[in-house]
Parts: sequence; C-alpha cells; structure tokens
Amino acid sequence: MEEDNLKRKGFTLIELVVAMAIFLVLILIAFDAFNYVVLSSRYNRQVANTEQNLSIVTDQITKELRQTVTNSSEPDPKGVTSPTFNSTSNTVCELTDVLADTSKTPPLNDGEYYTFDSSKAPILRFYIYDDNNIKHRITYTLGAPSSGGSYSGIPQRYWPDSHYEPCEILYSNETWDESSSSWTGTQDQPVTEQVITNFTVIRPSWSDKVIQIVIEATVKGPTGKGAHKIRYIAQVTLRQ
Repeated sequence: MEEDNLKRKGFTLIELVVAMAIFLVLILIAFDAFNYVVLSSRYNRQVANTEQNLSIVTDQITKELRQTVTNSSEPDPKGVTSPTFNSTSNTVCELTDVLADTSKTPPLNDGEYYTFDSSKAPILRFYIYDDNNIKHRITYTLGAPSSGGSYSGIPQRYWPDSHYEPCEILYSNETWDESSSSWTGTQDQPVTEQVITNFTVIRPSWSDKVIQIVIEATVKGPTGKGAHKIRYIAQVTLRQ
C-alpha cells in the first residue's frame, strides 16, 4: 500500500498538458485584452489630436471672418472674394477646385498623389482691417508637403484611407506694400498637421452674408483597420 501511494504523487502527463493548455489560453486572452487597450489608447490619441487640429483652424477662420464685411469687387476688394456670391445657386470651393491635375481626384489609386495649382482661386479668401486700419488679405487653401516639386509627406501606405490623401490647411496673411505694389507677409503657412481630407467653403444663394465651412479629417479605426471620418461644421454671418 505504501508503495502505491508513492507512485501516485505528482501530475500525470495528461494533467500537465491540460494545465499548459489552460495557461496558454489565459495568456492569449490577457494579450488580446492588453492589445485592445493599447490600440484603443492610440486611437483615442489620434482622434483627440485630429479634433484639436480641426478645432483650432475652425476657431481661427470664424474669428477672422467676423472682422470682414459683405463682398465687393476690384479695384478695392473687401469682404469675401473666394468663393464669390451667386444669388441663383450655391457657390462651393473645395479640394478639387485647387488641384492642378483633375485626373487625380479622390478616390485615388495606388501610387497617386494630388498636385496643387497655386494660380487657381483659393478655397477661402477675404479682407479685413486691423486696429491700425491696415488692410489684410487672408487666404486659406489646401496643400501637401513637397520637396523640389515632389510629394514628401506621409507615404500612402500610412494614410488612414489609401484613397484619400491627407493634406494640410495653408494660411496666408498679407498686407499691401505700396512701394512694390504687391501683397507681402505670411504665405502658405501650414496651420494644421497633414490630416485634412477635405476643406469646403459654401456661400449659399439665399444670403451674401453667410459663409458655411466644412472641414473633414480621417483617422484609422480602433483596431488599426478601416477609417473613421471626423467633420467640423461652422457657419459665420458677416457684418453689414
């Protein structure tokens, strides 16, 4: 009897295999939970960062627009000159209106990037006077990082959605220089990170005093797959 008890001490091979299987399952569950927490945290940071970009530029645009007045034409421009007002239909300026190559519009194919035409009317342009009664020409448009005329921004494989190139909103704040008869000052300065997928300005036909702004950005989904769109909308009523 004593010999039989000695033989039964410890675990059998089957018991060890079952225990190891349970242990591995628990490790996999814990790893999946940890991975989900990491991905969720990363996603939340991306959303917060993107929303901050959208909020800052939207607040800046609306604050500046409230300093302008309704539109008039050259030679003494004032108010909003781009988009122009049309009483019969809405006037819209957006990404596709500032592209040089209209064959490369969203959705893009693999290896395609936007090319921008700086000679086209910007997405938003208006005029304001500062406290010293100096006129400023304010311009907002879209662009992407480039070097030597070639795209140098985020590679397409890292875009949240490979069909929609993330862009920057570019800002210009210029004053008129009488000596050179030209506008001088800040030109095409990025005011957002490369996260904007569209920037739309609308002048509704029912009022020449109303400007509607829609800014969109895209982030990768919580699991790293798919894309989630973030949109900020603002409406500004110009002074008389």
